[in-house]
Amino acid sequence: MRFLHVVNVRWYNATAWYAVNLSKILKDYGHDVIVLGLPGTPPLEKARQYSLETVELDLNSNNPLKVFCNMRKVNKLLKRFNPDVVNCHRGEFFWYFAFKKVLSKKSFKLIRTRGDIREPKKGFFNSFIHSVCDRIITSAEIIKSKYIENLGISPSKISVVYGGVDNKRFIFSKKGRAKVREEMGFGGNDYVVGIVGRFDYVKGHENLIRAVSKLYHGKGMKNIRLVLIGYETNLSNEDIKNLLRENGIEKISEITGFRNDIADCLSALDVGVVASTGSEAVCRVAFELMSVGVPVVASDVGVLPEIIPEENIYSKNDIDGLANKIMHHSDNTLLFSEENFYEDYMKAVRD
Repeated sequence: MRFLHVVNVRWYNATAWYAVNLSKILKDYGHDVIVLGLPGTPPLEKARQYSLETVELDLNSNNPLKVFCNMRKVNKLLKRFNPDVVNCHRGEFFWYFAFKKVLSKKSFKLIRTRGDIREPKKGFFNSFIHSVCDRIITSAEIIKSKYIENLGISPSKISVVYGGVDNKRFIFSKKGRAKVREEMGFGGNDYVVGIVGRFDYVKGHENLIRAVSKLYHGKGMKNIRLVLIGYETNLSNEDIKNLLRENGIEKISEITGFRNDIADCLSALDVGVVASTGSEAVCRVAFELMSVGVPVVASDVGVLPEIIPEENIYSKNDIDGLANKIMHHSDNTLLFSEENFYEDYMKAVRD
């Protein structure tokens, strides 16, 4: 089959990862794929790293002349590639593909995929273009429910496809575990808690730091250690260090920065924490942790309660609840592999 994935996302965020990773998987399974996106953006750069064909158009522009030029160029692309499926991962320019579907004699299957926790806008126009598409795919049940509530879409028209990771790459390594622990100065009897992701307020680093401090100072867990795998965004390394210092756990904590040996770093953990206080329409980190076999403790935001064992979920911003789950959680993990991702997506396409 021929797939045109419209990934007009400016940053390589969760929506872009979902779309580009899906495009790579489809190519791996023998399908023809083109990724259409914004000029000079990380999603297209990543797509090219996967040897995917890319096309650059400024689809998010409101300039009338650019919109008209984009319409002409999209028409040429559709004629040249003749896709079986057009999948729009953002709302901008989705409207044009909807009108092309209505007007075309030889039509394609139109899919709107949403991996964004923000609610779809109400209104006649948005309802119309979604009624035209053949299927809506969401990355979480919570997003599906908003389509039903806000736009009156039939539940039978919406498929939930969570995504997945390469479980041949994200696999437990005993050697990697020992290497990373030795590098960080952690022993075999240390209980290592880790968080993975950009340093941002919404990721809940402060909540996790406070919870670990409670366990170390208040519960007597002197063997607990904290690893923060991530990079600076809205919070700097110095901000994180100050939080560690203020909570008295600087000496038992490690900030790694960006790592290429991520599977080894995950293998070094005894438990992974997703402490987010918002967003999480897609949670790649949780998939990666569980693929390695690391149990995950997570807040109750976004998709997390849907993909993490129920007994490991705590109420966001509940520091005592987080500390308790770190001490007492299920070791069960669920597998969200690329194979699962492909099978679930293709089932949705064919429904």
